[in-house]
Amino acid sequence: METTKIYWKTILEMIKNGETVENIEVEFNSETLLWNDAMILGKHGIQVPQEFIDYDDDNIDYSDNPEITDEDIAAGKIKWIRKAEIPLHKEVEDWIKKEKIDFNALVAELVENFYKTLKNIPKNAAL
Repeated sequence: METTKIYWKTILEMIKNGETVENIEVEFNSETLLWNDAMILGKHGIQVPQEFIDYDDDNIDYSDNPEITDEDIAAGKIKWIRKAEIPLHKEVEDWIKKEKIDFNALVAELVENFYKTLKNIPKNAAL
């Protein structure tokens, strides 16, 4: 399928007008875009090279980001994410990739099951 080269500002207008932007190659002409324009393009599958994105930190409005409360954590709205590096043999890594296994979900499930199993084993049981 052929792609069409279109200037990024034109594509942004197309998106705002509800037009489809499939099979389009973007021309940036080495100029920078505001971060929110780059975000809109990204949501429509158009990757903007990092060097073309202008982050104007002084003018970013963070007012709609609510404070995290203890109630958010207690209610499960916020979850702590644990990050760990787990060394694996190459064969295991290849298997995980081949099977398209969500490694984070797998590890979480294994740890949860391990914990439940240990709680169910009587403390004086001989292992």
